Amino acid sequence: MKRYTLYTFPALALLLAAAACTQDDAGTLPDGTQPLTLTAAIEGSADTRATVDNRWNGNETIALQVTDGDGTEWYDYTVDDKGNLSGEYYWTKPSPITVQGICPATAVESTTWSVKSDQSSDADYQSGDLLCSESKTVSFAQTPALTFYHQTAKVVVNVSQEGLPESISVTPGDISLTIGEGDILALDGTLTLPKAVGADGRWLGTWTPGPTKGSVTPHLSGTTASGCVATYEALVIPQTIRSGAWLLTFTAEKDDTGYGPFYYMLQKDTEWKAGYKYTYNVTITLYGLQVSVDIDGMTWGDGADGEGSVELPV
Repeated sequence: MKRYTLYTFPALALLLAAAACTQDDAGTLPDGTQPLTLTAAIEGSADTRATVDNRWNGNETIALQVTDGDGTEWYDYTVDDKGNLSGEYYWTKPSPITVQGICPATAVESTTWSVKSDQSSDADYQSGDLLCSESKTVSFAQTPALTFYHQTAKVVVNVSQEGLPESISVTPGDISLTIGEGDILALDGTLTLPKAVGADGRWLGTWTPGPTKGSVTPHLSGTTASGCVATYEALVIPQTIRSGAWLLTFTAEKDDTGYGPFYYMLQKDTEWKAGYKYTYNVTITLYGLQVSVDIDGMTWGDGADGEGSVELPV
């Protein structure tokens, strides 16, 4: 990432004075430079302070791509917990510029992005979140508001139980869940930045899944869906999972008695798209597992695509 040196005021004043006879004619600023300031929001809203939950924590770094009359460069910016951005770009001409941001800033230093195989901890789950903003043309002295969109996909698994006697009812501590049995998931990939708004009104890039394969141990959510024993969530690289793949592997152990493993096999090819959430509802019954998948396409904060339901034998 290119870094810029900012002149101290005396040095800057000398430079401006030396060029004053030509700057006005060229359209540059006669009385110094002005910093570009912005505000940033993440689509959706939430109470917790983590980008994966649509809130700035206040210590995130953003790489801001700026295109002006001198070309296109990346600049470091920092966001506070109110969404205010401050950083390295300074106006030198009152001409419009175009800006687009990526969070975290380190994403522009590599051609690939990856998610953790073990996302059971908060940090390892949240580390997979990659955000990109809209591209916006900004006039001089404006403070533009950028909206950032999640570029990975989210998988949510709700676990409930039905008709079980108290003696074999399970708790979150009894449950083990794996997404992508047999290392079928791409854990890294290359993102092409969005250049235009999509049909759904959101700025979402396109992905080329990488060569690293694995499975994912999901994160136990702090918020459990209504009527469920536990809710698990994972961030995944957008990709297509082929029919016949074992998508979910579920086991439970209660009082030294093991149940499972049980498997959910995809009935058809399934695409996980950037910026969308896919919810799988697993119900433990006396007769085995029942797995249903939400059938409506939903954004990150809403719901999921899917393909109906399947009952698995004990």
